[in-house]
Amino acid sequence: MLADQINAKHRYAEKIPAREIIPVLRKANSGAADGLIQYLDGHSSILDKLSDYWCRRGEASKEAFSLLRTEDEAKSDYSMVSDRALQSYGVKLEGYHKSSKALVNTVDAIVYEEQKAFEVSVNTNPQSRAAVVSGEHIWVSPRRLDGAIPGLFNPTALWEIKEYWGKTLGGSKMSDAIYELQLVGTELRLFEDEFDIHVSHFAIIDGLRQWESRKSDLRRAIDLLYSGLLDELIVGREVLTEWPRVVRECFELAHAQGKSGAKGEQQESLFE
Repeated sequence: MLADQINAKHRYAEKIPAREIIPVLRKANSGAADGLIQYLDGHSSILDKLSDYWCRRGEASKEAFSLLRTEDEAKSDYSMVSDRALQSYGVKLEGYHKSSKALVNTVDAIVYEEQKAFEVSVNTNPQSRAAVVSGEHIWVSPRRLDGAIPGLFNPTALWEIKEYWGKTLGGSKMSDAIYELQLVGTELRLFEDEFDIHVSHFAIIDGLRQWESRKSDLRRAIDLLYSGLLDELIVGREVLTEWPRVVRECFELAHAQGKSGAKGEQQESLFE
């Protein structure tokens, strides 16, 4: 909303000085803008922070876009970490692009490579929802996720993979992906606030053509990271440079917490 008002071409505003935020919102002439103005009038001290974050968000978004890959690039990168055949998503409709699982397969290959140094299990193909349970509490994930260390029952870490390839531009599915990340992240943090139990939540995303056509959705992913709903956001080529470190830290933490499980076992929870 702020970006659209400050730039008639609807490109992302590089910066918005604190003194211009309220005037820009007034031009929006909407109920949402009016509500935000009312809030900011009573919390004027955050205007400078909002202005600073707007710039930081723009810089982070530029970096994220520079990391996104084409499907061919992702396939090539996968061949660097595994010699196994690349899987693809099943498409039954004739004429539709059969996208590869280049990101999913790369994520999994790196997970299993890092696992070799630890007696800790991992689940890279969850068939049910995650659950955190003790005598005092219970939390069940609102949806199935894409991976868990050491397993879906009392996990140390959970991750979601959002890869989009194909010949068409991205659409509402990108907004749905962000909503799914926000939903899981919000529930995890509410649970943490009440019971002081932290479960790491990661997102791994890729697909240059699709995400470039939905830039506002990728910026929302940046917001989820800075608001604490994601512990880390891995974008494109970072699956090779940052994901190994993230996975290693998760295995180390699970080992330190005594959550080893049986190595190689795909632990499931009771919740489908």
